[in-house]
Amino acid sequence: MHVAPKDQSFFYSSGGVMPKHAHHDKFKIVELKLVSGGYAVLMLLGLSWAVWAVFAAPDLEDIAGGWLGQDATVSSVPLIGLLPWFALILCLAAYAIWQGVSRWQVRVHREIRPWVLAMVLFNAAWVLCLQRGLIGLSLFAGAALLAVLIRIVVALDRSTLEHQIDRWITRACFGLFAGWLSVIIVAESLAFAAMHHGNPHSLMFKGSSALAIILLALFLCAVSFKNPMGIYLNAGALWVLVWIILDRYSGHATSPIFATVCLVAAVMMLICLISALRTRIRRILSSH
Repeated sequence: MHVAPKDQSFFYSSGGVMPKHAHHDKFKIVELKLVSGGYAVLMLLGLSWAVWAVFAAPDLEDIAGGWLGQDATVSSVPLIGLLPWFALILCLAAYAIWQGVSRWQVRVHREIRPWVLAMVLFNAAWVLCLQRGLIGLSLFAGAALLAVLIRIVVALDRSTLEHQIDRWITRACFGLFAGWLSVIIVAESLAFAAMHHGNPHSLMFKGSSALAIILLALFLCAVSFKNPMGIYLNAGALWVLVWIILDRYSGHATSPIFATVCLVAAVMMLICLISALRTRIRRILSSH
């Protein structure tokens, strides 16, 4: 009877013989699950912190002298344009749980973990600085948050979909958040400029604000055709822009000229969005 030497890559157990590499893989799987679970818990804690900061904050009209209020500048965002933040936070919470439970082994989710944690941190810092009326610091945190989101979007765009649900939970969540935030940061930047260096009612300031919106719209239109993630970016930004336009036409701080310029940008974005969606749907259907 042949007896396996001690240095052979097998060990004996009551259930029979098991390869050492199988035993190592089992511990590696447990380790990955624990890391994914801890990562999900950290995400949920960071998101909860940000939600608490929002509910504890005063109204935007009472923050930093009212410069972030609905009618402070022509590019100010009405409340309804800000509401998607809560839906996006819920989506991120769902993503945290979902990737920890069923997608912990997928490579792309492991690769973006540091960036997602950084996103959660900057999101909380952005909201907390707004809560305390620190527009400059909040603008810095918001810009960093947008940069991290763009980094995540690029990583997702370069990855292959492991499952169709990734399209709705992962890509849509981060893509819509990045697009929505892009307009918010532009509006906050203009409010910061008006607070320190400009007259928000001057024609030059309104023209500069319209130019910033047009440039952002052109960029998003180009991205819509360049890759699938651009569709989500376009849609997220379009939501905010539509409500800014409606408020400038009918709100207290009306500015029909600015609203009309933004309307042109919104129509351009909508045409590109519909065209990119039709092209994308045809490609998806033809691949099946």
